[in-house]
Amino acid sequence: MPSRGAFDHVEYEPPLPVRLPSPGRRTSARRFLRSAVTVARYTGPEAVRYVTGRGNGYNPVARALRLASGDLGATYVKFGQFVGSAPDIVGHSIAAEFRSCLDTGPAIPFADVQRIIEEDLGRPLRDIFASIDEQPIAAASIAAVHRARLHSGEDVAVKVLRPGMELIVATDLGVMTLPVRIAAKQGLDRAMDLLGFLVGLREQVAEELDLRNEARSMRAFRTVLSELHLDLLVVPRVHDEFSSRRVLTMEYLDGVPLDALDDIETMGHDPRPYVKQLLQAWILTADRFRAFHADIHAGNLLMLREGRLGMLDWGIVCRLDPGNHGLVHGILRAAIGEEDAWDTLGDHFMRVQGQSLVDGFGLTEEQARKLLRNLVEPIITQPVGEVSISALFGTPDDAVFLATGHAPVKRSIADRIRMNRRVARTNRMKIRNGVPEDPTQRAAFLAAKQLVYLERYWKLYLPEEPLLGDHAFIRSVLNPGQQRQ
Repeated sequence: MPSRGAFDHVEYEPPLPVRLPSPGRRTSARRFLRSAVTVARYTGPEAVRYVTGRGNGYNPVARALRLASGDLGATYVKFGQFVGSAPDIVGHSIAAEFRSCLDTGPAIPFADVQRIIEEDLGRPLRDIFASIDEQPIAAASIAAVHRARLHSGEDVAVKVLRPGMELIVATDLGVMTLPVRIAAKQGLDRAMDLLGFLVGLREQVAEELDLRNEARSMRAFRTVLSELHLDLLVVPRVHDEFSSRRVLTMEYLDGVPLDALDDIETMGHDPRPYVKQLLQAWILTADRFRAFHADIHAGNLLMLREGRLGMLDWGIVCRLDPGNHGLVHGILRAAIGEEDAWDTLGDHFMRVQGQSLVDGFGLTEEQARKLLRNLVEPIITQPVGEVSISALFGTPDDAVFLATGHAPVKRSIADRIRMNRRVARTNRMKIRNGVPEDPTQRAAFLAAKQLVYLERYWKLYLPEEPLLGDHAFIRSVLNPGQQRQ
């Protein structure tokens, strides 16, 4: 195992705490009502178009929810970003509909942008920038980015937080979490997974609401990628003197999203080496630095005209505790065929999910361990074009089939009621024991989400290769003192 603290000399402080406010009942009720009305307002017309045959082939539900998410903004757009980057899970037509959530959103009124910059940096805008574009080059859920020029002549990107986001996000998460928590306690499928996602999202967004956290991550990972000699990748340089809690000024990178196939072909770059190094960077930083970029959707990865891959938006970084760090090693060892790695992974799996599989699906421990292997082994050993990470997000019936090799028996209504009660009991126990708040759960979810993104790029450019098929590289990670053959 690599030495612990391989990058202890790199300054990477814990995130600055951001306390989200507690919205009152009246505020929450208003937001809930607005959310319900907004969804209904967009769903109604789309349903009419679908029934009358005027839908032009698109998915009316996806379109309605995407429009509603854009209207509601903030937390809803965050969820839309994941949907837009996960076609193998949600379907290609739905992902395409949500694709715009990655980098589009309403602009912040420029008067507010100017006010925030001047308040935070303590001087007039004209003294900070020689010029700044009033229209943003990107506007997403939490912030907007404007192109500007320093008095030195350097082009920069200026990220500015949307005003009032703390209360909006806190209210949204409360509105979304309460019904999901109730559904999980009633044993509804996927409600427990969604509850864990929302709990993790609260912690994640709280970090994003202080841009000094993102600046810290960018400085640290810029150093680490350089020391790992990952020269095809670049993290923008932070201008600390022009950055603060609500303002982040960084090097401007000119490029196109990693999944813009036609544009990349026009630029004349072969994306395959960049995609391979992106995966290597993700593995190496998780292993050596015990942290990884946890939002590598295509909008945050730019193929630069100069011939490097720019890694943007470091607001979401996952830090690994010793247990999760060991789990990374277990997966890498399993990928190169070390049989005992499956025992390590199985032990972890049983601690985290074992009881729910036994109680909810009626599996034995042996069958639960078999389920894990049947889910994970193809993903890490077979060509990406032949497998799908979406299997990790399968239904209970899918799980039973993978664990036992038999199709689930047809259940009577009474059987379904009994199973629902077992799942509900297990979920209530998990909620009482704080399982949704467990950092292990959040790290596993964030890692799975990044694998979904990596799989997508692999399928675009390297479908004939396994995701973890470079065994020489993996052995060099597991045994850093050895030279690659």
